[in-house]
Amino acid sequence: MEGNVISLRLWEVYQFFWGTAVRERRSGKWIRAFLSPSGQEIDLSDVDAEIHENGIEFL
Repeated sequence: MEGNVISLRLWEVYQFFWGTAVRERRSGKWIRAFLSPSGQEIDLSDVDAEIHENGIEFL
């Protein structure tokens, strides 16, 4: 596969009292959030959001 570049994604996982969030390391963009205890998944890949101890803030 000479000449092909494969994009490697590095993810960081953060745990909060309200759930877990996943952020793409290079861009710093939040990708997913999982709420506790239900495990409900929120796709954040197409929205601007800030995540902190109090929850998810949609910008």
